[in-house]
Amino acid sequence: MDIRRKTFVAEATRRLGFLVQEHGFEGPEITQDGDYPLLLRVIYHRSDLDVIETLLLSYGGEEYVAADLAHQSPARRTELPAGTAHTGFQMRRALDRHAQALRELFASNSPISG
Repeated sequence: MDIRRKTFVAEATRRLGFLVQEHGFEGPEITQDGDYPLLLRVIYHRSDLDVIETLLLSYGGEEYVAADLAHQSPARRTELPAGTAHTGFQMRRALDRHAQALRELFASNSPISG
């Protein structure tokens, strides 16, 4: 079994645990669509915002980690830059970048800081 598939949920929840501890989110909710191609999601919910971290493994080398912020009002989505996930190291590095970007967004005077 692919190491990314085995470790993605644990790695994402470890890096994004601050959402629950510091920012009032609930979760994580884990979803999986398909086996290959695979969409594996770790989702954190709050009344005004969902944070969705996704691992995509697909044909033709399409392997990346993406993060989306789903705002409730007004309804809109914000995407953080996706990171390549051809290896476990690249997957973890992308998760680290997303966690850092989220920390910076919540620390700023951004409307997502709740």
